[in-house]
Amino acid sequence: MARIHILGASGSGTSTLGKAIANKLVVPHFDTNDFYWLPTNPPFTTPRPTAERLALLGEKLAAHPSWVLSGSASNGETPLFPYTISSCFSA
Repeated sequence: MARIHILGASGSGTSTLGKAIANKLVVPHFDTNDFYWLPTNPPFTTPRPTAERLALLGEKLAAHPSWVLSGSASNGETPLFPYTISSCFSA
């Protein structure tokens, strides 16, 4: 079981690295930006409410025994860590 969270600032390459590792391990890749932003036109203008974002992320991660998650967990989003760090050491 692989559960990897790659942290980094926007534009630092976490998504690129995450995709490459997920492809190598043949596991799904998820990016925090896909959960953070509501779909808008133009994109990346409206953040999704935190509770909704965490629920969506939790559903996706819980549906797969292995995954790679890339992206920042900053802005006081401590609730993100139970889905990543603690789950890496469980099972």
